[in-house]
Amino acid sequence: MELIQAKGDTWYLAAAELIPIYRLEGGRCILLDSGLESEREALSAALDRAGLTPVGVFGSHTHRDHSVNNGWLRERYGTRICLPEGEAVIASTPLMCKQVYASLSLEGLMEDCGGMVCRADETVGPEDGTAEFLGVPFRVLHAPGHTPDHICTITPDGVCYTADLMLAGPALETARLPYHYVHAVARASMEKLRDAAGGCACCIAAHRAVFRDPASVAAGNLALLDRVGGEMLELLRTPLTLGELVAAVVERKKLLTHSEMKAARYARSVQCFVEYLRDTGRLDVVVDRGMRRFVRR
Repeated sequence: MELIQAKGDTWYLAAAELIPIYRLEGGRCILLDSGLESEREALSAALDRAGLTPVGVFGSHTHRDHSVNNGWLRERYGTRICLPEGEAVIASTPLMCKQVYASLSLEGLMEDCGGMVCRADETVGPEDGTAEFLGVPFRVLHAPGHTPDHICTITPDGVCYTADLMLAGPALETARLPYHYVHAVARASMEKLRDAAGGCACCIAAHRAVFRDPASVAAGNLALLDRVGGEMLELLRTPLTLGELVAAVVERKKLLTHSEMKAARYARSVQCFVEYLRDTGRLDVVVDRGMRRFVRR
């Protein structure tokens, strides 16, 4: 993992995802998210090489690629964990985690990403504004939609960590089936961030991009969601069950996998698109012999 300076005391680790770091005096630092379980040792080694001790995690949301190392960091370094209130609830128990990963069995969820279960030491309240954590005044922008209480964070250096709200760079160009928990809310959050982050020195997207034009990135994400939603409507010229639609989407987009976690994620992504298309009046639901079928209006 390479440690790269964004501006001032704001750096980031270039791992499978970008993990922002805010450096403090005395070789201490705060991580903005904690990365993948598979990169635990690489994360620890990168911090050791830089002479840094992670005294805090100021997390954006509770997903396996962002929060699964929180408990491990606490055990290894005594790291304090701060999460948005809603995300802290999700991370509080296995059953609350299963609310987000409902398509997996409880045992399967805990085996694959049980590290997400980690009670926060502190929480970020529901209002936008300054949240002080370990003496650092982070500016918080609530940006729900990708998850129930996802946040974007602006460091004192004016660097905005957009986390998973928006894709950028190659990730945006190659995305086939983007995920958002509630599309309408995520879209509103993108528009909010577009305006709020315009004066930032730069923005860091978790999925490996640093950018300086949030307006164009927001427009690109909205266009991506429109395009993928339109492709699903094309597949719904005849009524399909959700399972039939999922099969058609993964076949069309060449997302064939033998991973249960990936298959569950694809199915959930399709379901969230269907919910948005239905809420915006572009789908009808036909119930036949106890099965829901969706068809374009």
